[in-house]
Amino acid sequence: MRGAGGPGSLRIARVFGIPVFVHFSWLLVFALIAWTLATGYFPDEYPELGVVAYWVRGVAASLLFFVSILVHELGHALVAVRSGILIESITLFIFGGVARLASEPRDGRTEFRIAAAGPIVSILLAVLFAAVASTGVFGAATRSVARYLAMVNVVVAAFNLVPAFPLDGGRLLRGVLWKPLGKLRATRMAAGAGTFFAYFLILSGVVNLLKGSAVTGVWHVMLGWFLKEAAASAYRQVRFDEDLEGLVVEDVMIRDVATVPADMPLAEAVREHFGRTGFGAYPVVRGGEVVGLLCLRDVLRHPPDERQTTSVQAVMLPLTPELVAQPADAVADSVGRLGTSAAGRLVVMDAGKLVGLVTLRAVLRRLALSPAAARDKKNGG
Repeated sequence: MRGAGGPGSLRIARVFGIPVFVHFSWLLVFALIAWTLATGYFPDEYPELGVVAYWVRGVAASLLFFVSILVHELGHALVAVRSGILIESITLFIFGGVARLASEPRDGRTEFRIAAAGPIVSILLAVLFAAVASTGVFGAATRSVARYLAMVNVVVAAFNLVPAFPLDGGRLLRGVLWKPLGKLRATRMAAGAGTFFAYFLILSGVVNLLKGSAVTGVWHVMLGWFLKEAAASAYRQVRFDEDLEGLVVEDVMIRDVATVPADMPLAEAVREHFGRTGFGAYPVVRGGEVVGLLCLRDVLRHPPDERQTTSVQAVMLPLTPELVAQPADAVADSVGRLGTSAAGRLVVMDAGKLVGLVTLRAVLRRLALSPAAARDKKNGG
């Protein structure tokens, strides 16, 4: 699966240039798996061992399980990079791992290759661990952990191959249907399969809860709910991307933009600008040139008694290329940049002159007011 890191994540490493994060929920699952293995699986499989041995194996197997998940996601990531798609991050969390792609695959073939990489990696890991478990070179402890990891990697591959979006199998299905049906219809069908599978998991969880299997029941319900929401979110995102297709920044930008001088005191900027409008930021000018963005959130970090002696220039965000868009830029690309922009908006420059601002609200307003016009423009009408 692919998605985002999100709040509550801690960066732990960088692999092949890709930041790797661990979400706090991962700690809960790590502990749960280690406890389950140490008190259930290993005592059942190896009753002659002691408690310490069970816990050592449980912790080691749980850690290596998540290493396997990370390698699974790296499989997706490396194929995506080879296909020209940047990877923003990989995050381990309660339901496994997600690799966050900077953009969607451009066609069904690319989607298929990226989706297939994860399960293939998991199968290869299963073969590797099975080989370790079957050889006499390693000790009994290593073989017992390897045997579990071989089994669990097969389970990971099999689960991800279920043709239910956003699982890898659902993405494989979308990749196959992409060309004959188009991206939107292919996503609708794959997301529908994902929703069906999600409700199946939720029902399975309820049945397990009624039977007294609390851990399994809760886990199935949570996983089903997550898949249901993820499938719906993915479909909404694709529809949104379809609506944006063909639109350029000039179509959606705010044209009449007020500016503030760099040497203006913050108190005056609050009184003359922020206090009179609902705008969250203003371009900053010095000598007739745009040099930055003044955001309300940065102003509010300074107490009122400091604003009279603090200039706009001291608080503004410098105008870097990341904050600038061109009128002819695709709106779909700019929306992605808005999500990572420190100001939540982009300054639109044409031949060095300020011509507007782009905000997500402005994009949504354009689509809400004239969705037909957006579709006509996309279709060349």
